[in-house]
Amino acid sequence: MPNLLKHTLTAITLATLATPALALETAGKVETLDKEPVSARGVLIAGQSADIAAGMTGRLTTAPYKAGQYVERGATIAQFDCDRQDAELKSRRAAHATQSLKYENQAELLAMGAAGELDVSIARSERDQIAAEVSALEIAMKDCTVAAPFPGYVTARHIDAYETAQAGQPLYSLNRAGTTEISVIAPSDWARWVKPGANFTFKVDETGESVAAKVQRLSAVVDPVSQTIEITARLNGKHKGRPGMSGIAMFQGR
Repeated sequence: MPNLLKHTLTAITLATLATPALALETAGKVETLDKEPVSARGVLIAGQSADIAAGMTGRLTTAPYKAGQYVERGATIAQFDCDRQDAELKSRRAAHATQSLKYENQAELLAMGAAGELDVSIARSERDQIAAEVSALEIAMKDCTVAAPFPGYVTARHIDAYETAQAGQPLYSLNRAGTTEISVIAPSDWARWVKPGANFTFKVDETGESVAAKVQRLSAVVDPVSQTIEITARLNGKHKGRPGMSGIAMFQGR
């Protein structure tokens, strides 16, 4: 009996000591379950997009690019008929050369005492005024050629060659190449644990590929109706995704 009692007490003691360990193990399992992957829907968006507008009113002579085509930075995407502006610029340049000669002549006469300072000042003022007109025309002539501000893809062409465009009218819509981002709409409580720099995986529905991504920023406001927040991320590495494609963002949990 004493031996039996001894063994019974030992078993009870071991069971009691094991209880905290079991509790910790159970807590660990709960924590692991809490870190299971969670997901939210997202859509690919262009890192930068722009509507390229006309800087002048005039008739287009060329608008060579179509939707879907790739354009290099600085490529001419539209050209205006600027023959009249070019002729006017040449005329004002000639007038500036003539007025410069008049000013130089008045300055020489002043040195010889054959002209007054007022005559020289007027000649210089007229020369400078024409020079300013030449500069204004040269700046306006830059609008005759429309160049792509960055490398990218044409998403829309709003006007064709030989049509007349108005100043400020959109000519093309462009998306910058190589800077595709992801817009993820997630529950607002994700803001507690999703931070800039967090890594996750985005599976694109249309291509079926899973691409690594990194959170760039979180929206500064929460949608009060849906209680969601926008998470903006950038894809890492090469991918076949295009703006407008959607998919699932998989995070590793809280």
